[in-house]
Amino acid sequence: MLSINFGTETKEICETYCDGIKSEKRKGMVDWVFEKKEKLFKEAKALNENGNLKEKLENLEKQLTKEKINTILSCNIQELKTINEEYKEYKEIKVKIKKKSDRHETNTDKYIEKHVLNFIFNYDSFRKQSKDRINGYWLSEQLGIQCCPYCNRNYTTSHQTYYKNKNGNSEKKFVFPEFDHFYPKKNYPLTALSFYNLIPSCNICNTHFKNDRDPAEIFHPYTKVENNHFNFKGFPNDVATLYGADNKITLDFDYNSSKDEINKQIEKSIEFFGIKDIYEKCHSDLIKEIIHKKLAFSDTYINILQSTYNIGFEEAYRILFEVYFEDDKLHKRPFSKLKKDILKELGINIK
Repeated sequence: MLSINFGTETKEICETYCDGIKSEKRKGMVDWVFEKKEKLFKEAKALNENGNLKEKLENLEKQLTKEKINTILSCNIQELKTINEEYKEYKEIKVKIKKKSDRHETNTDKYIEKHVLNFIFNYDSFRKQSKDRINGYWLSEQLGIQCCPYCNRNYTTSHQTYYKNKNGNSEKKFVFPEFDHFYPKKNYPLTALSFYNLIPSCNICNTHFKNDRDPAEIFHPYTKVENNHFNFKGFPNDVATLYGADNKITLDFDYNSSKDEINKQIEKSIEFFGIKDIYEKCHSDLIKEIIHKKLAFSDTYINILQSTYNIGFEEAYRILFEVYFEDDKLHKRPFSKLKKDILKELGINIK
């Protein structure tokens, strides 16, 4: 439950996401979505030619100006749900789109059914690589969120690699994480491409825990808060307890935000994603190891690292505990939040 909203930096990425990069002739999402809309209404056949449906489609076409599309794509986290409500009457509308001809097909007049909003705000196409427009790989690279903000356990890194295709030829592959739709695109198709609705996340959190479940007032990762809004707590503080007969790890949490709403959202998120259960059952060894390391290496050892290599506390901390200390970098490595909270509770001398 880490915040990945870094203020001006995040806002600038959102603006580029919408506007594109003129110097690279890379189309922004506003222009791309607008073109999808134009294509739809140029090629679509209404499944039902009754006047009511035709009128709805005409109204939607008029409403989705570039300005309105920009509003939809850049709306803040408070507006995501309400803007979907404005367009709920269009959610189930389908049209017929002429199917692209296959070289093996002789019938070129085949049509397939498409939901209007799914076609216009097309997430599957967004994930496809293109040099000419903003896409999923570009967004994940710009955000640089290297670890899932929901669980802080699994990597969400992006990179390019090569693999052998079925013909034995080398082909470039763009690898990047899943984007969780905070408001599921199945239920909220209008915001399937909205910047603040796309959360870089691991497969376990996105598919196995969240999927199409309503977020039900859980913490939104683009909420602007410092990442000390909650803490893990309840760790053994001596070797005897750590390796004694009853050495089961049992975690608890402190909720530190000055806003009750944030505290409630974090508490709901911990339950929603099964954080307590997963950490206790799957990562008790890791917890014991970091506690043992803290007990074995005193603050003096960190001071020696700093003076020997002429480095700051944050770098010495990263060398020793293999994670980042700074709150705005906790998303860069798995378990950074857990390890920091363990060390703080056990009395690491933070300078």
